[in-house]
Amino acid sequence: MHSPFRSCLWLALTLFATMVSGLTACRHQRTARIYEDDDAYQVYSSILPDTHPLVVRAATATHDLCLKPLDDQAEKVLRPALHDYVRLNSESWLLREKWTEMPRYTILPEQELQAIFPSGTSGSASAPGWQTFVQRHPTYPGWIEVSAVGFNHDKTVAVVYVGYHCGEDCAGGEFKALEKKDGKWRLLTGKGRWNHCFWKLKIRIACTPAESNPS
Repeated sequence: MHSPFRSCLWLALTLFATMVSGLTACRHQRTARIYEDDDAYQVYSSILPDTHPLVVRAATATHDLCLKPLDDQAEKVLRPALHDYVRLNSESWLLREKWTEMPRYTILPEQELQAIFPSGTSGSASAPGWQTFVQRHPTYPGWIEVSAVGFNHDKTVAVVYVGYHCGEDCAGGEFKALEKKDGKWRLLTGKGRWNHCFWKLKIRIACTPAESNPS
């Protein structure tokens, strides 16, 4: 027979293990925070097309692309914004339901995205998912995803990633650097290599980015 002491010890250890497991599960299931930066939504409105309806992924996404300044001028101008970008995109954020400056869009929840594409969004295994996606969202042949926006200290320079997914062999993304002039966000131009980079999905290769190329 087991002694009362051993029985109590076993019960205590079991309860402790259950509590640890529950805390771990809660930590992994923590809901992403809502992205509330008004300036970031102004940046999105300046770079996303507004000539047709859009499907925009609810969660922010990023890409390991163009995160180091490409020359001394870019180092001087972009470094604070790049630092802010890396800090913010260490976690995923949820976009607002409503953007006052972008009336024609549909938010694509993460739950729906994962349910439609259980085997990934590229390659032959994703074909059934794309058929379902087009049936549900016929106004746009894919979706756009954006990162959180990195700003310099006075929010006159910004860096942001914009990705797109448009089929089993169609995907890509761009990293953009912008400046605010006369109250409007525009691509950085002039002397310097401004970290405008892109990648594209190679045909029949799932999610393999091409080399980053400054434009």
